Amino acid sequence: MTDTTQTPAPPAPPAAPATVEERTRQWSLYQPWLQQDPIPYWKQMRESAPIVRSEEAGGFWILTRYEDIEWAARSPELFSNAELVIPHRQIFPTKQIPIQLDGEDHRNWRLTLASLFNPGVVNHFAPRIREAAVDAIEPIVAAGRAEFLTDFGIQLPAETFLISFGIGREHLRTLLDHKTWLRREGIPNARTDEDLRLANKPLWDFFGEAIDQRRAEGVEGRRDVISQLVQGRFDGRELTRDEMINAAFVTMLASLDSTTAQLGLIFLYLARHPEVQELINADPGRIPAVVEELIRHEPVSSTGRLVTQDVERHGVTLRKGDRVLLSWGLSGLDPDAFENPDEVDFERNATRQLAFGTGPHRCLGMHLARRIIGIAVEEWHKRIPQYRVAEGTVPLHHYSPGRGLHNLDLVLGPAKG
Repeated sequence: MTDTTQTPAPPAPPAAPATVEERTRQWSLYQPWLQQDPIPYWKQMRESAPIVRSEEAGGFWILTRYEDIEWAARSPELFSNAELVIPHRQIFPTKQIPIQLDGEDHRNWRLTLASLFNPGVVNHFAPRIREAAVDAIEPIVAAGRAEFLTDFGIQLPAETFLISFGIGREHLRTLLDHKTWLRREGIPNARTDEDLRLANKPLWDFFGEAIDQRRAEGVEGRRDVISQLVQGRFDGRELTRDEMINAAFVTMLASLDSTTAQLGLIFLYLARHPEVQELINADPGRIPAVVEELIRHEPVSSTGRLVTQDVERHGVTLRKGDRVLLSWGLSGLDPDAFENPDEVDFERNATRQLAFGTGPHRCLGMHLARRIIGIAVEEWHKRIPQYRVAEGTVPLHHYSPGRGLHNLDLVLGPAKG
């Protein structure tokens, strides 16, 4: 358990520009005035136009509506994945596998990696994921309170990663220390792409050593990701060591932070809505519907695309080489795609949400992410049927490519009053 000292209320965010036009021109995933809550400003921008332009980070287009984000995702011949974030940084010596690839290379790598996180594999590892969830929850029950992210929201996805990769749980601290340093110091302090690659070296070496150990031990009868990579084939040949490290590293970057972000936002909603806690406790069979609706309602991911040829949409010409921001999570709040999107409705039939993307680059790990969140909600409520945000604390949000929380202080027991 972490120190139970409550996180103090954050300072007021900087004032946002006064008009929609000014806010649009200054839009960035890293703008200080957008960190605590970008959603109201996003809605105003969406109402202003389907395609708008920010002048931040050298300039980029923003698709504000569900139908256009879906169109871009399903048009890989027009929109390349070569530059995933805005501003773009090349954090590996080569492109990230498979998410920075396009065309035939991408299709072949998807075929190579598709079996790593399919529903059958997820089912295979689910009992151990459940065990890890219980192990993390029990100290929280004993303490009567938690800083949710440190005590559970970060730990469970990281343990799941180790389980699915066949790496012992004794390496959890090493993995988290490396990842935390990379996010908090390595990437922010890197001035060049070469600095970024040097910052990545501890984790690159960590995965290389795990692959070398698996090769030495043998892979017969094993279903974990590293064993499958060692046995994998790309276009008829074996994978190189660097390719395996690349794919493992990308999986970590893509899965740990996004799942932690989604868990934090979902449990913040649940902590503020005791009636939903009661619903879950009364009928655990509703958990899949609760999870799916809250994934839609609590947006997380945004990524970039690179325009490959001139194309016109809604009277706007996107030029070859232009960059485009696709906000997958925020598309779930589009009233043209979802009736009353601001309302949480666990009877909602629409399953067209884009939280995990769509088209050829749809998230390979979506089955695992859903299972982690479902297990987390189920096992938490078995042991902690009532909880609330600690009095005197305010959850501090961040926007960034993966919208989420910096802190979430919870107290066990019913809401006061």
